[in-house]
Formats: sequence, structure tokens, C-alpha cells
Amino acid sequence: MSAPLKHPNAVVLQPPTVTISPLIRFGRYAALSLGVVYGFFRLRQIREYHADIREWDHEKAVAAAEEAAKKKKWLAKDEMRYLMQVVNIPFEEGVKQFGVADLYKED
Repeated sequence: MSAPLKHPNAVVLQPPTVTISPLIRFGRYAALSLGVVYGFFRLRQIREYHADIREWDHEKAVAAAEEAAKKKKWLAKDEMRYLMQVVNIPFEEGVKQFGVADLYKED
């Protein structure tokens, strides 16, 4: 068996001339490990914070939607009352004729 041929474009690196102290290597890997652990805990904190913000925004949106629905119903009531006045129909009869009894039900 012969040795495998090297690719003609292969990069040949010389061995390093400076050796790095094992203490420095340990310090580098320790710093890297601490950074990863800190990142994990920090990401968890940020997720919890943003979950609270999303919940608060959702509550605000629900309240705004409920308020908009109430306002829409009030406007529809006022519009029907105005229409009944313009057409000169009594209120009770107008509610029956226009079929809008559900607008005037108490919630």
C-alpha cells in the first residue's frame, strides 16, 4: 500500500513556533464556558420579560376590541333612533319593523 496522494491545492501549514501555556488555554475555555452559561441564563430572563410584555399587550388589545365593539353598538343604536325619528315611527314599533331588537337588549 502506498501513502495517499496529497491534493495539489492542499495548504501546508508549518507547526506553531510559540507554545501556549496550559493555564492560558484553561482560562480561555473557562471564559468561553462562562459566557455560554451566562448567555443561557440571560436569554431565559429576556424571554420571561418579553412574555410579560406580550401578555400585557394582548390584554390591552382585548380591552380595546371590547371598547370598540361597545362603541359600534352604541353608534348603531343612535343611528336606528335617528332613523326612527326621521321616518316618524314610534320607538317600539320601529324596533319590531327594522328587526333590531338585539341592539336594544340589555347585556
